[in-house]
Amino acid sequence: MHRTFQSHISYRHYALLAVLLLAVVCFYWMPLPRPATGLLLGALLTLMVVAVSRAVSTCYVVRSDGILEIHKGRLSPTLHLNIADIRRIDKMRQGGTLIIVMKDGTEHAVSPKNESDFIRCIEKYHS
Repeated sequence: MHRTFQSHISYRHYALLAVLLLAVVCFYWMPLPRPATGLLLGALLTLMVVAVSRAVSTCYVVRSDGILEIHKGRLSPTLHLNIADIRRIDKMRQGGTLIIVMKDGTEHAVSPKNESDFIRCIEKYHS
């Protein structure tokens, strides 16, 4: 049975979106040449779409075969981690972020909504 955990959207995501929206409004009203304004607004709006996609669609799936899938939106590849290769999970003090440390030394930051259930589910499949 697979267990899916949605990502917690932190204040940093909202702050990033607010800054991008403020930049879009400011550049819209600035007296720049028309092609430059269009290119700049297009780039900023593309960044906003990517940020919203990552914030809304990020989820973590713990599969029954001992694999942790990290989905970071439609524009990013899915990351597959073997739960048996997890050395430890560190909890950061602020922001509700967990750092998954693998046996090979790589680290992956995750921020599930229900941290305690996520850790319990990982420990269930950890051998």
